[in-house]
Amino acid sequence: MQPRLEKRGAEADIYLVEWSGRQAVSKVRTPKPYRHEELDATIRKQRTVHEANFMSAAKAAGVMTPFVHFVDPVNAEIIMEFVEGENVRDTMTPDLCYEMGCYAAMLHASNIIHGDLTTSNFITNKKLVLLDFGLSYYSERVEDMATDIRLIKEVFTSAHIAVKKAFPRFVEGYASVAGRKRTEKILENVKEIEQRGRYARVT
Repeated sequence: MQPRLEKRGAEADIYLVEWSGRQAVSKVRTPKPYRHEELDATIRKQRTVHEANFMSAAKAAGVMTPFVHFVDPVNAEIIMEFVEGENVRDTMTPDLCYEMGCYAAMLHASNIIHGDLTTSNFITNKKLVLLDFGLSYYSERVEDMATDIRLIKEVFTSAHIAVKKAFPRFVEGYASVAGRKRTEKILENVKEIEQRGRYARVT
């Protein structure tokens, strides 16, 4: 099959391709003409390897991610499993919110901050799969974990307002893995971040 462009992003393009006779996904970080050529190549190479490593680390933490077939650092390309299913953004339920909370806690237990924890980056079929680790990083800081949670909370309250108890169910899932005490500490930090944001808007 010929590669088919599925999505053009700010940093990378997503193609549907064939790998060993099966449908797969190719994520290619495109050159940026505004950057020096050698610097651009280095950045794209590093970010490609970085993302592939975090997909593996997330899997080791118990989170379902696409299987990585091949990494080409020189061409800044990751070829990964094509995940059948529906985007959670379009099929949100309280039970899926709970599962997303479990996944977030599993990542944080391994000090992995996803960096773009939104409903658009989850696919659901029989299992929940988390995508896009391009912004992920390691951190033990509670504030960084709270930033992950604050982002998905904002998504719930803006894009999924019709789904009842979306964020409370997410918190229940998170606490089932992280424990109540740890969860409360992180939620306190979420409130602090929100208050700082409100204060900044007022001033």
